[in-house]
This record gives sequence, C-alpha cells and structure tokens, in this order.
Amino acid sequence: MKVLRRTQFGNPVLRQKAKRLTADEIKSSNIQELIQNMQHTLASKKKYGVGLAAPQVGQGVAIAIIGIKPTETRPTLMHVDMVIINPKIVKTYGQKSPMWEGCISFGDTQNFPYAKVPRYKKVRLSYDDEHGQHHEADFDGFVAHVIQHETDHLNGVLFVDRVVDTTTYITVAEYKKRYMHD
Repeated sequence: MKVLRRTQFGNPVLRQKAKRLTADEIKSSNIQELIQNMQHTLASKKKYGVGLAAPQVGQGVAIAIIGIKPTETRPTLMHVDMVIINPKIVKTYGQKSPMWEGCISFGDTQNFPYAKVPRYKKVRLSYDDEHGQHHEADFDGFVAHVIQHETDHLNGVLFVDRVVDTTTYITVAEYKKRYMHD
C-alpha cells in the first residue's frame, strides 16, 4: 500500500462531479487498490483528518473513506471506519447547525482555513460499500457532518461553498490557539 498525494485547491478534479461506479467496477482490482491506498493514506496521515474523498487524491470516482477515532481533544467521538461509494443523501432531519470545518485540499496542515459550516445534524445516506453491496442508513452528529462534507467532495462542492458567515474563517493554527487550549 502507498500513501497517496493530496490534490490541492484549484485542481479541476475537485470541482467535477465524480463518476459513479457499478458493482463490477467496485470489485475491480484497480478500485480495490485505490480503496486500500485511500484507507492507508487516511490512517497514516493523521493530519489529513477524518475523511478522504477520491477527488482529494486526484481520482474522479465516487469513493470516500470515513475514519473517525476518539482523540485527546474529542474523547467522546465514536469510532467509525467506513467506505462510502456512490453516496447520496436521501433525507435530512431538522435544521442545519454550524460546526467548525476545514479541508486538507486547501494547503498545509497549520495554515488551511477553518470556518463554521451549517450542516444537518442527521441524514439518511444511500451508498454502496467496498464489496459493491448497497446500504441505506441514518447517521447523526459528527458522523453526519463528515458524511455531508465528503459527499459534497464527490459532487464538486467544497466546504468554502457552504460557509454562510464568512467572518468565521480562521486558520487551523489560530483555531487551535483560540479553541483547543486547556
């Protein structure tokens, strides 16, 4: 397995709608290798955060990896490792609520922007897994937030497109200084 290079803001693949995959394509050796490399990349590069969409590593296919683990600053996070292929949010619940969000496609790990992005607290997701099996399930809280971010990537939408209050923009370094101190 190898660590994949991230695609930087401005690369056209980040603004394109990713190609949906058939079950046979999902099971193909090249897609299985891409999934394994994306999982390895997300696990190896802790600074890459909690999700990684294929366009973020230069691949215009509808695959995203979610890798959420409890951390020192967020000890209550639920452990989630999943592959979502061809995801589609089929239902949203309640009103949107803003949460801090950033994206590794916007620069190095200390200087990329963070901002408050309004997202639904609960969503129903229709998706295929890495075996080509179809699922539909509800997700809430932080997991729902990450799923919305990664699904946006697969539709050519970046988090900066969803920021409503532009006065919330901040660098990661400044965010950590202001909000993550003891």
